[in-house]
Amino acid sequence: MNIDCHEQIRDLMKLTSDLPPLQRLVVILYAAMDQDDTGTVHETGANLAAEAGMTPQLFSRVRRELVASGWLEEGPGRIGNVRFYRLTAKADPDGGAPVISLRSA
Repeated sequence: MNIDCHEQIRDLMKLTSDLPPLQRLVVILYAAMDQDDTGTVHETGANLAAEAGMTPQLFSRVRRELVASGWLEEGPGRIGNVRFYRLTAKADPDGGAPVISLRSA
């Protein structure tokens, strides 16, 4: 196994150092998942829980805690009752800097 983005993982580990271990795991899992253009991860909580080795109930509780503390937010679009989530700027080591730089008028 070889992880290509060593620096990004280390930055995220430093950024989440104050979080409890399960919350850190969920943040890192969301960062590692495929995301759409808005940063939303289109995976069910049950699938993410299985990947993290948690029960769906535990995963849901940890995710709610991360939403309450501002690390995750509900992304746009739902399928029925299934909500999808994305990381907030709080999880960006660059402080949420815009991807496209704005030019002055």
